[in-house]
Amino acid sequence: MLGVPAELGANAAHQSSPVMTYSNVNDNDMETLNLEEISELPPMLGREHRPVAQTSPWLHTPDTPTDTPRNLNAENKPHQLLVMKFGGTSVGGGEQLLRCAGIVRKALPDRPIVVVSAMGKTTNALLNAAKTAVETGEVDITAIRSTHELAMKHLGIDMPPTMVELLNELERLLNGVALLKEISTQTRDRIVSFGERLSVRAFAAAFNVAKNKEEAEAQAVDAWQIGMRTTSGSGSADSAFSSVEILEESFSAIMHHLGPLKQNYSYVPIVTGYIAKDSKGIITTLGRDGSDLTATVIGAAVKASEVQIWKDVSGVQTTDPRVISSAKPVRVLTFEEAAELSTFGSKVVHPAAVLPAWQAGVPMSVRNSMAPEDPGTRIVPKLSSTETKERRVAAISSKSNITMIVIKSSRMLGQHGFLAHVFSVFNKYAASVDVIATSEVTVSLTLDEGYKHVDVPAIERELQEVAKVSVLHDVAMLTLIVPKSDSVSVLREAFTVFEELKIQVEMVSHGASNVNVTFVLPGDQLLTASKKLHDVFFGP
Repeated sequence: MLGVPAELGANAAHQSSPVMTYSNVNDNDMETLNLEEISELPPMLGREHRPVAQTSPWLHTPDTPTDTPRNLNAENKPHQLLVMKFGGTSVGGGEQLLRCAGIVRKALPDRPIVVVSAMGKTTNALLNAAKTAVETGEVDITAIRSTHELAMKHLGIDMPPTMVELLNELERLLNGVALLKEISTQTRDRIVSFGERLSVRAFAAAFNVAKNKEEAEAQAVDAWQIGMRTTSGSGSADSAFSSVEILEESFSAIMHHLGPLKQNYSYVPIVTGYIAKDSKGIITTLGRDGSDLTATVIGAAVKASEVQIWKDVSGVQTTDPRVISSAKPVRVLTFEEAAELSTFGSKVVHPAAVLPAWQAGVPMSVRNSMAPEDPGTRIVPKLSSTETKERRVAAISSKSNITMIVIKSSRMLGQHGFLAHVFSVFNKYAASVDVIATSEVTVSLTLDEGYKHVDVPAIERELQEVAKVSVLHDVAMLTLIVPKSDSVSVLREAFTVFEELKIQVEMVSHGASNVNVTFVLPGDQLLTASKKLHDVFFGP
């Protein structure tokens, strides 16, 4: 089940409550640039002044999602645009830049818009440079400068003047931080933005170095230059969370700037992922891996033929192959399945990135830049009549280091307003709930503190004024992506596994989502359970 924002209060909790819930609690133990209006907009743009793409992993299921992908036939294809997003590992150095530029070159008949993340570990290096400036007063961008100089050397060209100026600007900014010995979230976002701003210029250089006379020239574009606007706020330094939301006006602005390429593909736009600006012109970030969200927002705005997410893995796997070596490729997922999978732990696509494409009916795919011939994983509104699921369970995902809070009070029994009060406490501390189960006198729920820091002790103290509260740390969530039609047999087999392994399941969520069964269990038993369940549903 998708997370429940605390501000929705009791009504939202009731609306989102799973059809089947279970919580292992002993009753005896405790009592968020309008340049030109266009005639046709994606279906999500029905209300004015509303943020339409949230960076939070809590996602509304579209009320009326588009069920049919955009027409890809030969007659329409020349008038569509293709969005291709390349992750940091895929563009980590000169060799990788040339490889990805070659992938884009082959796609030129499809009129690509390229979205690029920072090169390699540049974002981490920028954050480390900022930390060093604050703590020691020293400014060192050697690692950042070296990454980009070596890439340009591999291309056989000098560092472009625009990249030199960006590095100089970065150094000046860090000197200011070193002088003050402090850094605001606004300044931190500005510092990390240099990663994508340098990367797009490096990518454009890599494409142009091998360009022939007939090909369009690649041009680096900062996302705000095409109208990417957000609310004010900042992104997390170490998770996908961001307090900003992409504004509705971004879609018409993006269409205004990039739409003409449908008729006259005069240049290859290389757009910064992850970053934007608010209405005051202040740089904002979309959370880690936010370039995925940039790509799908652009894809929705221009009604792209497809949004391709290029990474260093061959699409979505049945589970994390770094943990379970027997993981198998997943060839096709629905948008709903992909949204649930990413929300509940899969790292392949940013949790919020699925929604804009889903709303606009723009298909997605996850591809491998190291093996571009591999088909990867297609993400579609729904399976066609010729497609069938290979297995009952599409994939398994998980989250570790989860906090579970159990709230029990006899005041709940037959009374209204109690849940509203409980959720008002979570709203006060901006805590977003992942999974929730309720009974007559008990509420059990989970928080992901790794995604967003939450003041759990303060929440616990306030709740103790009206209820008995227990907090379980270091639990884990294990999610099976399975349709309701197969959930009964899958639940039976899953609990057989838990029984064999003597695993105590703390909570089960099933029913609110059409494709999700989530178990909350002790964190130290997650790996054992995951391996056994993967063997059962996918084979050893």
